[in-house]
Amino acid sequence: MGTVSNVLYLVLYFRIALEIGSINASRFKFTNFICDSVNESWLSVHQCRLKAIRRDTTTLSFNGTVLKTVSKLRVHAQIFKRANGFKPWLYNITFDGCRFLRKPYEAPVVLVFNLFKSFSNFNFTCPYMGPVHIMGFHLMGEQIPVPLPTGEYLIQIKWYIGKVLFLSTGIYFAFEENLSSYK
Repeated sequence: MGTVSNVLYLVLYFRIALEIGSINASRFKFTNFICDSVNESWLSVHQCRLKAIRRDTTTLSFNGTVLKTVSKLRVHAQIFKRANGFKPWLYNITFDGCRFLRKPYEAPVVLVFNLFKSFSNFNFTCPYMGPVHIMGFHLMGEQIPVPLPTGEYLIQIKWYIGKVLFLSTGIYFAFEENLSSYK
């Protein structure tokens, strides 16, 4: 009976050691969030802020109200990486927001959308008018679905109704990759 329990303890010990060894210690932290309502007759921004929860955890919140019915939404998103200023990096995408809300179709956008979908009320389709919010959105490094080199980044998103810019957002974050997992 003693050897069976010793074997079980040994198996449990190796299981825990494997779990601890595979923990991804990457760090992700929002550093700034800027919302510029360019056309306040279309969108009223009530809240655009980051909130520090712990030293290494910051949440992002946005709360606004779309004041007129939106039936044509165009979104332009671009990622920048800091290297002697912010330089364009990897993605520069423009897509039809109304079509995307009906059926997500742009792979990089789907990855990002799936990260914050549960923190938002983005379960509507066009035409739309009313509240829009993302509340308490936070990420852990291991939730990022693609490899990302260590650095500081900016995701700039410009929101257009037809051809008219009505909101410009900038999401700044720092990421430190887990180099120990590559040994």
